[in-house]
Amino acid sequence: MIYRGKVRGGVVVLQPGIQLPEELDVTVEPVPVESPPSSLVSYPASMRNGVPVFPRTAGGPAPGLDLVNKLRDETP
Repeated sequence: MIYRGKVRGGVVVLQPGIQLPEELDVTVEPVPVESPPSSLVSYPASMRNGVPVFPRTAGGPAPGLDLVNKLRDETP
C-alpha cells in the first residue's frame, strides 16, 4: 500500500488518519514535481545585463533600442 505525506522540518508527515506501527521499516520515494509546459515558458537564448541578446540574421539590421525597451517593459 502507498501512503502520501510531506516533509516538514526533516520529518515525513503522513496524511491525517494514517497510523503505521512503531519500528516499521519504510521506503520513502520523492514524487516528481511537474514542470509547466514548455510552450508557456519561453526565454531568450541568452541574456546580457538583463537584456536579451538577439541573433543577427544574415544581412538584416541589428535590433534597435526601441525593440529592446519594448521587450523590457512588457509584463509577463
